[in-house]
Amino acid sequence: MYPTLFTIGDIYVSSFSFMVLIAFLVAYFVGESELKRKGLNSNLADLLLIACVIGGLGGAKVLFLYQNVSLTDFISDPIRYLASGFTFLGGFLGSLLLIWFVTQMKRVRYLTVTDAAAPALVLAYAIGRIGCLLVGDDYGAPTSLPWAMSFPNGSPPTFLTVHPTQIYDTISMLIFFAILWKIRKKNFPVGWMTAVTLMVLGVQRFLMEFLRNTTPSFIPGLSQAQVISIILVIVGLVMLYKVGQKENSVKESKAT
Repeated sequence: MYPTLFTIGDIYVSSFSFMVLIAFLVAYFVGESELKRKGLNSNLADLLLIACVIGGLGGAKVLFLYQNVSLTDFISDPIRYLASGFTFLGGFLGSLLLIWFVTQMKRVRYLTVTDAAAPALVLAYAIGRIGCLLVGDDYGAPTSLPWAMSFPNGSPPTFLTVHPTQIYDTISMLIFFAILWKIRKKNFPVGWMTAVTLMVLGVQRFLMEFLRNTTPSFIPGLSQAQVISIILVIVGLVMLYKVGQKENSVKESKAT
């Protein structure tokens, strides 16, 4: 664990903050190249970066507070809770929302932009999870597996050996990114990449939650993250169905 990357006088830079910065920058360059390839104005990437930073950090914080902090506790010590704690799903949804606002402002098709941004978002997630590992956050349940880790200085600390779910997330997202990057130039209909990304992220997080102890939902046996994951999968499936229907209608119209 390396919670503090370096210090300059009384100022310290956390490894998590540094990895989040790297994640945004890498996503920016990857997304910019995809926007150019799709014939969109590459300057759009600047606005999308701002949208993802604000929407990502804001959404991640809002969902974290909703899941972990009561209103009374937040009012009694807001600085404490605003200074730490984020959730990926909140950041992901917040980014998608502000990307939508950017596309409306610039009058470009939302799904075209999200298709271009999908590989970048997945890669950013993989990099960001490295930051979680370095500060000892978002680890899994206790286990005796050979690669289990303990986080005595984690958040919260644990001396038990647990699933390093941060590593699982990073590996699975790097694999998914590699697949998306390889197939991105294929002639998929608009919205296909977005739909598949929603479904894969939903399934991956749903399964990962079985290795973690997170906030329970109103459905017995399921966490709040799993409920959100199910919604992502359903939305992705509906989108994929509609994309397929539209593609078939286009082919039929050309045939006639």
